[in-house]
Amino acid sequence: MTDLHILNIEDDFRRLLEARALVNGTSLSEEVKSLLRKALDLPNGPIGMGTYMFSLVDPADRGDDLIFKIEGAVSDPPDFE
Repeated sequence: MTDLHILNIEDDFRRLLEARALVNGTSLSEEVKSLLRKALDLPNGPIGMGTYMFSLVDPADRGDDLIFKIEGAVSDPPDFE
């Protein structure tokens, strides 16, 4: 990970961030990271591969089952003997 330094933050803005962190029970750094994730529409914290892959599927295409429609002639499976 790397650090990010933000310069010349107004005093009242910093106080608002600190108050918000205090209310949420987090550090100032964690509160700012949470706000940045929210602004970028990212989940809080790391996500698993399955969750990430699920997020790639358009909600209109999601369902309880997965159906593959094969059009045309279907060949027999190979015989490996």
